[in-house]
Amino acid sequence: MDIGQRIEQVREEKGLTQSGLAREMGVSQSAVSQIEAGERNPSYDMLRQIAKALNVSVPHLVGAPVEKLRPEEEVHFRQYRGLSPEARRELEEFAVYLYHKQKQRKPR
Repeated sequence: MDIGQRIEQVREEKGLTQSGLAREMGVSQSAVSQIEAGERNPSYDMLRQIAKALNVSVPHLVGAPVEKLRPEEEVHFRQYRGLSPEARRELEEFAVYLYHKQKQRKPR
């Protein structure tokens, strides 16, 4: 998957249109379209702007592998990034609850 396709995938996961992403970045919709279509290679500064607008890291944006996550874990990780701060806190609290609940179970 090339960088343009990856940007498109992340943008769509975030529920943004090309116009919405362009507004967040302060660039034209055609600039975003050209990058996603592979007609224009983004500079590092542009990648940083895109990553900031999508609330992801540059390595995530360019598809750098997350260390040893299974495919289903990557899905959960991407979903987590799309949550509001309040929903993230709620999920983190629930994860702590489940962890402690599991630790209290006696081994069979």
